[in-house]
Parts: sequence; C-alpha cells; structure tokens
Amino acid sequence: MKRNRIIKPGYVLSRLVILLLLILTFFPFLMLINMALKPSVLTMNDFLGLPTEIYWQNFQNAFEFVIRPIGNSIFVCVVSLVGILIVVSLSGYAFGRMKFKGRKVLYTLVLAVMMIPYTLLIIPNYKIVNGMGILNTLWALILPYIGGQQVMGIILAESFYRGLPDDIFEAAEIDGASEFYCFTHVAVPLSKPILITVGITSVVSMYNDYIWPTIALTGGDDMKTFCQIVFNNAAGNGTTDIGLIAAAFIIGTIPLLLATTVCLKYYVQGMVVGAVKG
Repeated sequence: MKRNRIIKPGYVLSRLVILLLLILTFFPFLMLINMALKPSVLTMNDFLGLPTEIYWQNFQNAFEFVIRPIGNSIFVCVVSLVGILIVVSLSGYAFGRMKFKGRKVLYTLVLAVMMIPYTLLIIPNYKIVNGMGILNTLWALILPYIGGQQVMGIILAESFYRGLPDDIFEAAEIDGASEFYCFTHVAVPLSKPILITVGITSVVSMYNDYIWPTIALTGGDDMKTFCQIVFNNAAGNGTTDIGLIAAAFIIGTIPLLLATTVCLKYYVQGMVVGAVKG
C-alpha cells in the first residue's frame, strides 16, 4: 500500500525560497524584453507596464547598431579560442603525461599565475601591446586573451591527462606510435569534454569583457566590441534610446546562448570529469 508523503514546513519553505530566487533571477531579463518591445517614451512613462503593441523597430535599429561590434567580438573569440585550445591541450598533455626536468617547477609557476589579480596585469599588458604596435587593433585583445585565459584550462587538462590509463598509451607505443601521435590520436579525442568546457568558459569571459577592450581599443566604433558599444551607450555616452539598447542587449546574447546550448552536454561532462579527476 502506497503511503502518503507528509509535507513538512521545511519542504514548503525551501520551495518558496527557490521560487523567490528564480523570480529575482529572471525578472531583470523579463524587464529587458519588455523594454525592447515598446517605444522608449512608454518605458520612461510606464516602466513596469506591458506594451500595448509590439514595437519591432527597436530590434531592426539595434541589429544595424550592433552587428559590426558583434562580428568583432565573435572574431576575437574564435581566433583566441583556437590559440587557447592549442596551448591548453599541448601544455596539459606535457604536464600530465610527460616526464621532464623542471616539470613540477613550471607547473607550480602556472598555479602561481592564478593568484595574481586580473587588474594587476592591465598595465603590463598595455605596455606589451603598445610596444608591439598593435594598440587599436583586434590583436591587442587576441594575444592577451590567449595568454590570460589558458591558465585554468591547463590545470583542468593536466588533471584529466594525468588520470588517463597508462595501458592505452603503452599499447600505442608498442605499435610504434610516437609521442605526438599518442597526443593527437589518443589523448585529444578523449579530452573533448574538457576542451569544450575550457572553450565555453573562455568564450563567455572574453565576449563579456569590457575593461580590457576599453583600454586597448580607443579608436572608432568600427573596431569596438559588443560590450563596449552597449555599455558605453547604456551609460549615456551615445544614444539615449532605451528600447534600442535593450534590444541590442538581447541580440548580443544570442551568440553565447547558441554556443552554450550546442555544447551544453559536453560542458557538463567536462565539469564532472574535472571535479572527479581534480
């Protein structure tokens, strides 16, 4: 006979707290959609009111407004991501599978880099890119991103490669496989969840970065990133059309939503594997 479950006050309270947190989390985004669907005049006069008629002109104007900055951000993220994954996979494999003199010292230095606050690296990075003559170019973002976003990825990749069974590598070596062949044909295919996890976290961080692009890109709007354009205008340094800015924010989140949705399964696997093996 099935027993009736007794609902305790703690159970009800926990569900109410979760519901409240969900409302607080999604309410700003719902208001952003509401602002994007009505003219700015209605937003100023009745902020919480729903639109009487959907005003699609905001999205049309916003698309023309942010399409170039979004393209710049995507280009920077894609090129940087390629460099990050190459460095992360090679370095992680070297630290995790190979034995060489000074390996522990070098790996300790990599760990030490994580202790340095990001803000302390702004001035050295600026001096480096200025000395290279690449200020006000997208390479002023790409190279520092490759150098700065690889640290956490190396640690995750090292932990993953170190936890792989030695048998599969010994079998490949018996068949005459070189170290590079073992890396490209054995280690990398197995590490796809970890690399995708590193890729998603890096892309989200780079795409949403505002501080470094504002310092490195001080030229015209043609070279600026998505966050630069929308944050500057949202702060009053440009257009005052609230509906356009809200629509621009929504359009700008679409690339991240697509990338995260497509890779979500591998991202969860990578987080679980990294947590277990770490």
